[in-house]
Amino acid sequence: MLLSAVAARAEQSAEGGPLLISSSSEVHGSVLSDTIVQRNCTLHVRGNLLGSLTIEPGANVIVEGSVDGKINNKGGRLLVNNKGLAACVTVEGPAEAEACGILKINLTNLAANYEASTKRTEAECAAMVNADAYGCGIGPIAGALAKSGCKTFFVSNLPEAKSARAVAPHATIYVLNGFYSGTGPDFADLNAQPVINSAIELAEWDVFVGSNAWTGGCALNVDIGDSGFGLSLEEAMAFAPRVHSLNHGITLLLSRLARTATPDDLRTERQLGVFRDLRWLYGGLPGSLADSSGIFLGRKAHFDLVRAGSALYGVNPTPGAANPMLPVIELRARIVQVRELTAPQSPADNSRGGAKRRMRLALASVGYADGYPRPASDSGKQLQVLIGGHRCPVAAPPSMDLLPIDVTDLPDRTAARFGAMVTLIGDDIGLDDLALASGTTGREILARLGRRFHRIYYAT
Repeated sequence: MLLSAVAARAEQSAEGGPLLISSSSEVHGSVLSDTIVQRNCTLHVRGNLLGSLTIEPGANVIVEGSVDGKINNKGGRLLVNNKGLAACVTVEGPAEAEACGILKINLTNLAANYEASTKRTEAECAAMVNADAYGCGIGPIAGALAKSGCKTFFVSNLPEAKSARAVAPHATIYVLNGFYSGTGPDFADLNAQPVINSAIELAEWDVFVGSNAWTGGCALNVDIGDSGFGLSLEEAMAFAPRVHSLNHGITLLLSRLARTATPDDLRTERQLGVFRDLRWLYGGLPGSLADSSGIFLGRKAHFDLVRAGSALYGVNPTPGAANPMLPVIELRARIVQVRELTAPQSPADNSRGGAKRRMRLALASVGYADGYPRPASDSGKQLQVLIGGHRCPVAAPPSMDLLPIDVTDLPDRTAARFGAMVTLIGDDIGLDDLALASGTTGREILARLGRRFHRIYYAT
């Protein structure tokens, strides 16, 4: 097929229906229409793809710009290179039509949040991608951050280290859960470094290093805050003399501030002083203390390496002030049933003991099995969703698979109908809003996101 003919068909189809790709093709320019790429065909678009995209099994689509429309991937592959981010825009999980909901993850905003974090410090900025990148998917997240200049990652365990190494082949990778007996060869194969959290782990690590002449190094985690995890201050002081020996193997001294740390808090100042003294005791070894919130405490908390975590994913690192980070995730679910309830059937009235009334109830296809939280009884805030641009209250706690929503007062009744989409996170409903109404944190909301969603990773 001639390239000019493909381009012409792309333009004409904007008015005459979807563009059907039935052989391997290239388009020089943007595609405005809906596009269907048939089985085992390849489409290379050197521009933007603005309509919906259907990828049939075995098909490959490469877009050099952005993808704006709905993506229906039936078993093919999609790669999007956008604005130098060079992140793979992919889909994961069940097909959109089969999934309980749609989770969209904006890699451009993720990269912007990382850049915003780096600009607040002169120290190196590492990325926390532990807990499967806070539930967002470690592969696409770490890949996008690596393309954005991140050189150091923290993961939970060795399986996560393998996922991060696959997309960040030259990065430094620290494993937070430490060193287990018998895992030395895996650390060596991955060129990953354990974060040592106890004297037993350090002894196990020393045995492996001594018997294998391994020089990959490790980090020491010292508990000077309220984490309850890591070496005690006394243990850390006892181990300090080893840094005066050759090839001691410690590459980083690690700790964290208390969760409630604030710039003028005396406890914060005490912890900063303790960590400064500890670094001096360890001969000026590189140190890392600040997490997302710590980055905003100022440079006195930054030392040599800061660890951007939940803020990367859009969680507010400055509680009580405006959120300086961009939103990264959007979560939607579809309505699977709408019911007209008589007064005794109303879940809202029954659970709250309020006045009886008739209710129109929509059931959305997401529940606590997907990580949607229960409302907090003492938060003073109500869980809400968006339907047709209007806020609707959650009528009762979610069941395992369903979320009841009160749509009685929805101005347009047709907006709440079978198959319509409900926005659970996104637009006017942020992660922190949901966390406040459920008495939890944005980090917990993210980390509980289930794997039953159709996931779309995209760059704008």
